[in-house]
Amino acid sequence: MKKTLNKSFLVLILIAASVVSSCTNLSPEKTFEIAALNSNLLSRFGSKDINFKLESEPQIYDETQKKMVTSSYYDYFKFDIANLDTQFNRIKEINEDDDNREILQASKDLFAYAIAKEKEGYLPIAKMKDEKASPGQIQKAIADFDTTTQNEIDTKFTKLKNAAKAYAEKHNIDAEIGA
Repeated sequence: MKKTLNKSFLVLILIAASVVSSCTNLSPEKTFEIAALNSNLLSRFGSKDINFKLESEPQIYDETQKKMVTSSYYDYFKFDIANLDTQFNRIKEINEDDDNREILQASKDLFAYAIAKEKEGYLPIAKMKDEKASPGQIQKAIADFDTTTQNEIDTKFTKLKNAAKAYAEKHNIDAEIGA
């Protein structure tokens, strides 16, 4: 009886392990979607993104009301960064192997850099807007942000684009990858 229970317990552990493993071992198409296509969230990184957000009405999702509500620009930018963090966590949850390592590492590198820089740069600019800084001061801060980040973000996007293109070709994924 004890031997049967031990075997049953072992089988249950193996089943549980395979279920957990299958949740993070995704198809090449799903891996491509999460690691490469989600980078579109960062396509306006820098002045384009900041200016777009500063021209929009600042809103965040209020869980208690189950709807978007007016907020400060600082909270609006923090809300967007939290959404990027969520996508970044989805990327980090994918089991890395020899097949997907290059695309996952390039995607993680891009998201980690963008999120860190948005926290360092976007949030102070949003605070300036909330505190009614002059448009000239805000535009100078945005220009300074671009000067210090644009080359690096472009390099990281190119690295991800190249990894995504190779991954898509290897797995026959029909994807148009920008120039």
